[in-house]
Amino acid sequence: MKKVAAIYDIHGNLTALEAVLAEIRKEHVDCVVVGGDVAWGPDPTGVVDLLMHLPWDVRFVRGNTDREVAGRYGVAQGLEGQDAKINEWCADQLNGDQLEFLRTLPDNQTLRVDGLGPVLFVHGSPRSDTEAIRRSTPDSEITPMLAGVSENIVVCGHTHIQFDRAVGTKRVVNPGSVGLQSMARGACWALFSQDVTLKVTNYDVEKAAERIRKTGVPMAEEFAGHVLNPPMEGP
Repeated sequence: MKKVAAIYDIHGNLTALEAVLAEIRKEHVDCVVVGGDVAWGPDPTGVVDLLMHLPWDVRFVRGNTDREVAGRYGVAQGLEGQDAKINEWCADQLNGDQLEFLRTLPDNQTLRVDGLGPVLFVHGSPRSDTEAIRRSTPDSEITPMLAGVSENIVVCGHTHIQFDRAVGTKRVVNPGSVGLQSMARGACWALFSQDVTLKVTNYDVEKAAERIRKTGVPMAEEFAGHVLNPPMEGP
């Protein structure tokens, strides 16, 4: 493939997703990789429906919240109070086909990109969808996570902050978050072609916040506030 777009951690932010997809459309990509955590957020139905009906070659990776929403996890499954309420609310919004779609997503994808070679796409780390690789995580902690990985480039999400760093002989890339971004004022994603380009797409955050407030999601005001004023610090 000559050009691949990677979008991660949409978290039910339909306005941000629509803006990123409009940018991707202009790039004429061969494939879009959706790297997980799509439904946990204000508009799970709108986001999942849009992703399920994209007219492109789309490859999916399951995130931890996709697994949790599909399984209707609550406090009994280890989620904290507000997270459990949001998770159960999201599950209630989705129909059976949408829940089954989330339930059957694969753990990873490998694509060969011209100029880059095989690229492994995961959500957290190659060994766990909840394991966090951060831009500040020491190489000594990441190296065991990459054990047995043959691809030279590993793409991960989960932590919502963009980075592109070397870990030994591997290159580890985080496209950032489309819908709950940190350290950026827009919706974050990445483009893979002859090299890796980290992208930030500006979108109408006021419109997004207004839509979020109307959804009925628990902690709607907190979601809206994050979109309007994303945290500009992070590890």
